[in-house]
Amino acid sequence: MALTPSTPRGDGATRLLWMAGFAALAFLVLLSRLYQLQVLRGEEYRVKAEENFVKELRVPADRGLVLDRNRRVLVDSRPSYDVVLIPYFCGKGCDEVVTRLATLLSFSFDEEERVREHLRTARGLVRFRPFTVKVDISRDELDVVEANRIELSGAVDVLPTPHRSYRHGIWASHLLGYMNEVGAEELVRLNAEIEKAGDDVQPYQARDFVGRRGLEKRYEKDLRGVDGIQRVVVDARGNAKRESDLIPESQRFEPSTPGNNLVLSIDWRLQEFAEKTFPATAGAVLALDARTGFLLALVDRPAVDPNKMAGRISRAELAAIRADPLQPELFRAIQQHYHPGSTFKVVTAIAALEEGVLRPGGTVYCPGRYTLGGHTWRCDKDSGHGQVDLEHALGASCDVFFYALSDRMGTDKIARWGSLLGLGKPTGLDLQGEIPGVMPDEAWHDAHQPGGHQHGMSLNISIGQGDVNVTPLQQLVLYGALATGKIWRPQAVLRIEDPKGDVLKEFAPDVRGTLPVKPETRDAVMKGLLAAVNQPFGTAYGMRMKDVVMAGKTGTAQVVKLGLKRLKASQVSYFQRDHAWFAAFAPAEDPEIVVVVLNEHSGFGSSNAAPTATAVVRKWLELKEEDARAREGVQRPAVSPPSAPPPPAPPPSPARAQKPARAGAAFTDGGRRGA
Repeated sequence: MALTPSTPRGDGATRLLWMAGFAALAFLVLLSRLYQLQVLRGEEYRVKAEENFVKELRVPADRGLVLDRNRRVLVDSRPSYDVVLIPYFCGKGCDEVVTRLATLLSFSFDEEERVREHLRTARGLVRFRPFTVKVDISRDELDVVEANRIELSGAVDVLPTPHRSYRHGIWASHLLGYMNEVGAEELVRLNAEIEKAGDDVQPYQARDFVGRRGLEKRYEKDLRGVDGIQRVVVDARGNAKRESDLIPESQRFEPSTPGNNLVLSIDWRLQEFAEKTFPATAGAVLALDARTGFLLALVDRPAVDPNKMAGRISRAELAAIRADPLQPELFRAIQQHYHPGSTFKVVTAIAALEEGVLRPGGTVYCPGRYTLGGHTWRCDKDSGHGQVDLEHALGASCDVFFYALSDRMGTDKIARWGSLLGLGKPTGLDLQGEIPGVMPDEAWHDAHQPGGHQHGMSLNISIGQGDVNVTPLQQLVLYGALATGKIWRPQAVLRIEDPKGDVLKEFAPDVRGTLPVKPETRDAVMKGLLAAVNQPFGTAYGMRMKDVVMAGKTGTAQVVKLGLKRLKASQVSYFQRDHAWFAAFAPAEDPEIVVVVLNEHSGFGSSNAAPTATAVVRKWLELKEEDARAREGVQRPAVSPPSAPPPPAPPPSPARAQKPARAGAAFTDGGRRGA
């Protein structure tokens, strides 16, 4: 019997341990790979597998309509086409596809680089999502893309996309606003806000358009709709196949949902009339419903066509717009302030009456100038107005009368009443960007002017010059308060409706306060505003209406310091000419409409602002009469309002008193004289 060496017992145990260890390691590797494939990247591979036969295309939603108070469509959506690219389906040939697209669609260098950058950075699921490479292509471009569809492979699609249409171009464009493409950082921020809010709101995608200014921006969430989805069966290169059972019929198409509609308080008939009537290069025309505080018209000039801003605009075109010295993107009604000129004299008058500086019957002698501390202030009438009371001073716009009042009051009292009347603070219009204007007191001058406050500054402020600045909308609210006793928060939106027209939210008139003056104070100021339009000595007497009594105030605001000789507007360059103002309301006995006109760099308020305001008031009353007849359903001749009584004869020109030695004007207070 042959003997063989025996195998040590320890060697068998070692072999078993090695085999067990190897098996365990293999199992761990397999488990790790399965975890990576199914857990860490499971969603990506699931979508990748599914995209081999299903491609999802977005169906963009129509944005909500913007309508005027009579439901006339001002802003809607027009059919257009966007070109989209899905990176996954062009595979390694993406560079060739982009080059071909750039040639066919005449990409700019920036456009081509943006597309290539997106392709370079697309990772994971982003590769399966459509990326918009060009928006709102022309009909010719659409034909070119379709003719070259085979060369572009299934990676390129053309999607019907609603594009914003502003039917009336630049008219009311500052109020309406415009849209443009969301930026990369903005996209991240907006989606983070949506996620944080936890609302059931669809996130934004690259190259989506968002409201950029005006109502488009303020009501972005209301106007924006919900996109739908179209699912298409495709091959591995993205080319569409015939429908099959791979996609249940109920899942092939999810329709989009339009956004909600805005119904504005603007009456487009009045807006259109004001746009055509206003002769200014730059300025604003604002009309307010005196009974509700809702805007009826808002002209703001110059302006940029929102269709251009929301469409194909080159960098050169945009640069030209922003280099324009007239600043067409500036929303003058709320974002620019101006010296109010003589329209501010109502504030000085109210302050003097309420502070007891001016009593009923008080008069001032105007020799055409006012002297204080070695400095002389001119009156608007070089020869002077003689002895005048408040009615005559407001009606004829006598500067010396208000110099004398401010000399006795000082800056702080004028500023206090200006603030109480709403100046120096936003009006509360529900749009972004409204500035507060400036209603300076002594502390303001100490902080902002070299040398601090000087008493003579009150004289400049009293006639709406110096450092007092107001926006056109503040003027509208101020004169609305004088007309009705109510300080309105102006509004432009009446209600929000769903796509079917059902009301989702309605906005009620909003009174922020009441005119904080005694009835006799308002009555005294009203006499002056009536005189300005209806008395022969009034600065707007030529603008009076035959059948309706209108109250108002002209203003001519200096842009540069007066020289020794007065010059006509035509004798100086455009940007050195005075601003023309007119603020008015009618009918004076029961106001229905308030109108403010600012005609920049045009000259006198009486000749360059008052005609437009009067025409707008007249047109509104005509429209009101037309609407009344339409409601009655009777075609009858228009009935004019009852004729107003003839204005009282002007007071006889008083004899001129002797010029006072100190102040340059005599002030009488109910028979008592005072400096």
